[in-house]
Amino acid sequence: MNSFNLVISGYWWLLVLFIIAGFGLSFWAYRTTIPPISEKKRYLLISLRGFALAILIFAIFEPIYSITRAFIEKPKIAILLDNSISAGTTDAKGNRADAFRNALINSNIDNLDNITFLFDSDVKQLDKFNIDSLAFDGRATDISKALRRLDRYRDEENIRAVVLFTDGAYNAGSNPIFDAERFTAPFYVVGIGDTTEPVDIAVLSIVTNEIAYVDNKIQIMVNFKANGFSNKTIKLKLFFNEEKIAEQEIFIEPGRERYFHNFEYIPTKPGTHKITAQIDPIENEITRKNNSISEFIRVLENKRNFAIFAGSPSPDLAMIKQSILLEKGVEIKEFIQKKGAEFYETPNPKVLQASELIVFVGFPIQSTPKNVIDMIKLELERRKPLLFIASQTTDYNKLKEFQNYLPFVVVSSRPQELLVVPDFKTSALSSPILRITGSDEDLKLWNSLPPLFRTETFVRPKAESEVLSTMKINNTPLNEPLIMSRHFQNSKSIALMGYGLHRWKLFGYASELAKGRNAEDLLNIFINNSLRWLSIAEQAKPVKVRPSRKFYNENEVVELFGEVYDAVYNPIEKANLKVKVVGKNDTREITLPPTGQGNYYATIEGLTSGDYSFSAEATLNNNVLGTDDGRFSIGEISVEYLNLKLNEPLLKKIAEITGGKFYYSDNVSSIIEDIRNNRFFTERIIKKRNDIIIWNLPYLLILVVLLLSAEWFIRKRSGML
Repeated sequence: MNSFNLVISGYWWLLVLFIIAGFGLSFWAYRTTIPPISEKKRYLLISLRGFALAILIFAIFEPIYSITRAFIEKPKIAILLDNSISAGTTDAKGNRADAFRNALINSNIDNLDNITFLFDSDVKQLDKFNIDSLAFDGRATDISKALRRLDRYRDEENIRAVVLFTDGAYNAGSNPIFDAERFTAPFYVVGIGDTTEPVDIAVLSIVTNEIAYVDNKIQIMVNFKANGFSNKTIKLKLFFNEEKIAEQEIFIEPGRERYFHNFEYIPTKPGTHKITAQIDPIENEITRKNNSISEFIRVLENKRNFAIFAGSPSPDLAMIKQSILLEKGVEIKEFIQKKGAEFYETPNPKVLQASELIVFVGFPIQSTPKNVIDMIKLELERRKPLLFIASQTTDYNKLKEFQNYLPFVVVSSRPQELLVVPDFKTSALSSPILRITGSDEDLKLWNSLPPLFRTETFVRPKAESEVLSTMKINNTPLNEPLIMSRHFQNSKSIALMGYGLHRWKLFGYASELAKGRNAEDLLNIFINNSLRWLSIAEQAKPVKVRPSRKFYNENEVVELFGEVYDAVYNPIEKANLKVKVVGKNDTREITLPPTGQGNYYATIEGLTSGDYSFSAEATLNNNVLGTDDGRFSIGEISVEYLNLKLNEPLLKKIAEITGGKFYYSDNVSSIIEDIRNNRFFTERIIKKRNDIIIWNLPYLLILVVLLLSAEWFIRKRSGML
């Protein structure tokens, strides 16, 4: 049913009155003419002017002509096809690719009106449903991304059901359950693969520091799983730049699946290095493509200078210094205030300039002089990172001088003291600052920390900050941040709003050792992880070049991103940024074109499998601005081989919470009937309104000009004044 409507911005009676007045004015103007003209010509001139005035008056009232059309839209289904490697591999049940294609054919879902998407790490819409589009070459599975992409079509298309073909082994993005629940349409989920764990050994991850230092020992933990083997000894090998540095025999116990093993290594050369963990293949494994995994670490020169500012000597200051000095090559410059504005050692601008990182321990205090604050601000403006640890005597009014460089804004502050317990959440464990073993056990360890002291100081985290820990008072959780980190515009900072850190050492680590138990020194871990994350050597470089990923599959396009800055970290847009990429059998030299705001970008195609190193140099007017280097690999094992089991619980949950149904790949014949029988699979009436803004049409002005021109022409031919 269609409807039409004409509206104006005013009253219709007023419009009619003005139009009548316009014709009246035209009649009055031609009541007598010189020279006299015929009645026929006089009424013609009155009409021409009257209609011209009427059109102008009509346009002044801003008329809009609305046309509303209604039509019926048939229901559609959205088909999501998993195009990742794992969806087309072979498991204990057989070839998944064949099972996938047979399920598509037997389901006959192409008989329903549909829109179809392929998904892996990305999402691609198909012009039409086509089984041959499945290549099963996606390097990751991101189901949530596919659902978010589909969400854009919810209002445009009458999508009344979603058909999802996947093994459910997502390894990128968020949990798809939450996105499916928000979609408000039933999901008919077809599970591809076997529900039992295949006979396989898979190296899952390498957990180590992203940044290490020459001659400093690093811990390397290898995480792997073994299914279908027992009472067997396997060899776990560790390689550093293809050179074997360690080997360990590990006994596979009956009934145990997950294994962790720690190695120690002392790097001797700076640069970007590749660590590989490898397990020798075992007979009857379903695949050997997941028997090794690699990771890159950045090794820096070991000489580092830190500047510590403290409001007074304290146990916290002593403990922090002790933690820092556990690493070789670190030199600390202390600037500790005496009573009043004096320091035991006067802050020196040259010493501060040579420091790569600044630490506040209970600083500033009420008596901190303005010139020292200005001296520190100057260094922080140069993007030097900051670690802030509170105390009872911290002056938060003076701390506001450093507000641009902290992860929080002070709301209010009182010196009254509270005893608070750190409250860490699972979501914070992704931060490298909290990394211990890289497993779920980390959360239990952090939440076992003894309480700290804290003043009644309330802060608001900045939008780009990450809250690593809130706090509890008398076992009551409070949404008040205790530990925060911030990485914004190449500037990093960490803030710990509590004090009494010696309690973490004495009542936690030392207490456990006194009882004869093994324990993690969480204070040392927190301080050293924080300082590594804050490392200025990685942040203040004038030239940075990085690949989009560390590891690429064969035939993938390598993306290189560059950034170029001047000495005060302003972006440079017209630099000449050249990159040389060197591999065992291939060498390329490319120039990264600028994309604006100091950013540069280029791609490289056709690189063969292997490890590659690259070196970059940026110049401007024949002056070298800076250099950078790094590494990446092509042909490394995809995460798709790390989980080869059908994630049946997840897929059944998605079907259940959306009101749909779960199917195995060999039992999909009823899927069309089930979709049609769903009461939500209905047509909808679509109303589309089209507004024609009449007063803005050029034709009105053209018509007015023609009418007035005709009037003028007749007057001229009649010899009228």
